[in-house]
Amino acid sequence: MIRINLLPKEVREKGKGTEWIPLGAVVVVLFGTFAMASFRAKKKAYERDVIRKNQWQSELTNIKSKVARVEELDAQKNLLNAKKNTVIQLLSGRLLYPIFMEQFYETLPKDVWISDFKISEDGSKNIAIEAQSNALTIESIADWLQTLESKPERFSGVTLSAIDFKGSGDPKAAVTYGFTMKFLFKPYTGL
Repeated sequence: MIRINLLPKEVREKGKGTEWIPLGAVVVVLFGTFAMASFRAKKKAYERDVIRKNQWQSELTNIKSKVARVEELDAQKNLLNAKKNTVIQLLSGRLLYPIFMEQFYETLPKDVWISDFKISEDGSKNIAIEAQSNALTIESIADWLQTLESKPERFSGVTLSAIDFKGSGDPKAAVTYGFTMKFLFKPYTGL
């Protein structure tokens, strides 16, 4: 059977392609739905990130305030340590000579007396002493020399000058011996 279409070509072409319109509409609706779902998911992720950022910001603010407080306390500690060290240095300088005199006179025998005393201090608080002395006996000079040399942690560089005999022709008059003792006094490590 032969079909004859008497409709003009424009009319026949007019109805072609309309079957694609519903399919195109479905595709557009699916694409729009997917885009909307993707947008909502990204928006929720963004809102979670903003909330998390705000939490971190508040934690960071708290930590910064704690760090500032610690730095403030460290500065106060350093200031107090500096003041303490100054007081210790002042006290050590103040106590150096009384301690020296106490240590020195503990070593001095009873038959020896000092006629002249020269003291000089170096940067490490060591005291150089030159003591011009007199003694009633040679044994007391030897005792003093031995006592100073037996305490190397306190006294070092002990030297004895020549001993001068000082006496008169009178046998009842006292005989004395003049000498100079030089040594270095080292203070305690705490000073």
